Amino acid sequence: MKPSSSNAPLRLRLYLNLVPVFGVPASLWTLYGTHQQSQPQLKQVSRLAIVLGMGWLLATVLLSAGAHSEFSQMATLRFWIASSVVGSGYFITNLWLMLQVSRGRSPKLPGITRLSRRLPD
Repeated sequence: MKPSSSNAPLRLRLYLNLVPVFGVPASLWTLYGTHQQSQPQLKQVSRLAIVLGMGWLLATVLLSAGAHSEFSQMATLRFWIASSVVGSGYFITNLWLMLQVSRGRSPKLPGITRLSRRLPD
């Protein structure tokens, strides 16, 4: 199922909201900065991008704090490796969600989509 070209502006906004790191402020703007009614799919993707971005940020900060603590060098290395895995996973997940949007599918992640529905409008 190929998406029509009439949905090009919507797809562009969906892609923008799914860009790693920079998509979080765009998603926040979509949900809370504009008072116009957004499309339901755009709201869903915005919520998902915010939850993913905040989860990535929280995990990165906590793992970096653990790496800077006074543990052994081996523990510090493990914290840095875990932080890099979290960051790579975040970027790959967002790229996979962009691929889902390009195929015309609804971008969903088990568990995280359910959590993102709890964000206020």
